[in-house]
Order: sequence, then structure tokens, then C-alpha cells
Amino acid sequence: MSGIKLPGWRCAEPSPGHGAAYSRAFALPFALLLIAARAPQPPLGDLVLDAADPVVAVEIAGVPLRLRVDLDRQNNIELNPAAAARLTVKWEDGYALDVGRVQLSSRIALVAMTIAGRVVPSQVADHGRDCCAGVDGVIGPDLLPYASVHWQRRQAPVPTASLNLLLTVSPTTGLSAPTDAGDVRLRFALDQDETVGTAAAGATLARAWGGRWNGPSRHVVLAFGISRPARAIAFARPGLLAGFRIDPLLVRISDFPGDEKLPADPSRADDVVVSRHLQRQHAWPAVIIGADRLSRCADIIYYAVTRSLTLHCAFDTP
Repeated sequence: MSGIKLPGWRCAEPSPGHGAAYSRAFALPFALLLIAARAPQPPLGDLVLDAADPVVAVEIAGVPLRLRVDLDRQNNIELNPAAAARLTVKWEDGYALDVGRVQLSSRIALVAMTIAGRVVPSQVADHGRDCCAGVDGVIGPDLLPYASVHWQRRQAPVPTASLNLLLTVSPTTGLSAPTDAGDVRLRFALDQDETVGTAAAGATLARAWGGRWNGPSRHVVLAFGISRPARAIAFARPGLLAGFRIDPLLVRISDFPGDEKLPADPSRADDVVVSRHLQRQHAWPAVIIGADRLSRCADIIYYAVTRSLTLHCAFDTP
């Protein structure tokens, strides 16, 4: 990627999942250049949030905004179109975003975000559809200037154990953790009702755990309110992902399979054969852990320096 690269700026690239954008260099206002040219400040302090309503107040381009803090974000602040329209900033076209097989156009802008008296160089994105209800947008914990971000859920059951996960960050898939199941990656989404896997993840877990289709196909709602076809896979030897037993797993039957093959089902061939008529997508083996499991966590803590996640939850036993 060519163009301006200033300390503290983050640029996102095309994504197979959520929030993709690509930033080409453009002229920045002089004051913003001064902000961006400063050495990045180390993360400081702890942000404690109610997991049922994890919202922070920020200011972008002089406009006060309320942003939800969630773990399934990428290298930008996603705004609802109404909030984006309130900003007097220089917008430019971003790359198209694929949510499954549905493609959304995007626009992005470099901005300075002010939060708790600190100024943070940031990038905002608008994909023409609401990303979230009741707030102006959403932000990931790694884009905040805090040493730790702590989601507390007082209504959660008593934790049975703690689990520490080292995360990696990708400009295309955001924060994720490895698993013991091949190349399957875990993402975490507090605002997603159900745990869902991509087609590549479903195929990989079906091989490892003895998977078979279970029940009819239906639709699942993903980012931006987009609905995608999905079907559950049940496992003969289910394992644990992030301490949770994922059986059955709801699988997006036609999204990001690559060359992976989902289980055969002669009696319901229409649910899987349809993928033969679709343009090939690259494999993205990911399981997004949703609120159906994360609601069992009394504490979820993201640590910026180590880029790690600690879960205190009522886990399943092996």
C-alpha cells in the first residue's frame, strides 16, 4: 500500500467479514497533520463497561458521538450513515465490503477522535447502512487509548474458570484467537445473538469432530442487518472453542468456503449444492462467538499491551 503512513494512523484493507475499507493518501488539514505526526501515546488507564450497554462518549471533528465498544471490529470506527453525515470531513471511496455474498460500497475519512481528554488519530467508515442500533457507531478496543477494556455482566452466572487468549490483529479480519481445530480462528461479538461459523470453519470442524447436518436451513442476521442462509451442523465428538461446547454450530452454508467441502446430505441436496452456482470465494475459517455464549461471562478483559483477552465465564466441561 502506498501513500502517507504516519505514526498512530491505522488503515484497513478489504475484508471477508466486517468493516472493510482502504485508505489512499490525501491532503490532511495542517492541525490534523500535527496531531498525527506526534509519537503515539502509550495506552493508559482502564475502561470499565457494562456488557449490556458498552458505550463510550467521544468527539470526532467537533461532533459528539456515542460509540458501542465491541471485539468484532477492524481498523476503523464504523458509523451509521446519519452520524457520518454530521461530520465535516474529507470523505473518499473505500473498497467494497463483502458480508457473505452481499457487497456494500464504502467511504472512509481520516479524523482525530477525542476521548476522555485524549486525542487519537483514527479512521471512520460509512457503508451506507446502519451498523448498530441506539448508538452512532461502533469501535474496537484496540482503537481506544486505554491499557485495558473491561466488559462486566452482573447478570452472568458465577464463573467456573478463567481463560487467557493471545489475539492477533489483521487488517482484513480484525482481532481473532487461534484454536486447536486446525486453522479455525475465533472472533467475539457481544452484539451478535448467535454463535456462527463460516462455511470453511464448518467444513474443518465437521472433519475434526464428526459433523453432520442437523435440521433445516434458515437465515441468520449478520453485520448491517444482512441476512444469510445458514444451517446447523451437529458433531459426534464435539470439542470446546474458547471454553464453550459448540454443538450444534450454525454454519453460513455459502460464505467463504474456499475449496472446503461441507458434509454431504443427499436428502437435502438443495442446501449445499447451491454453492456450485456461486462465484468462488477464498476460504475464511472463522467462528464468531456470540452472546449465546458470551452472556455467560461475568468479565471479559482486553489488554492492549499484550493484545490478549481474559474471559471469566461459566465454561463447559470437556
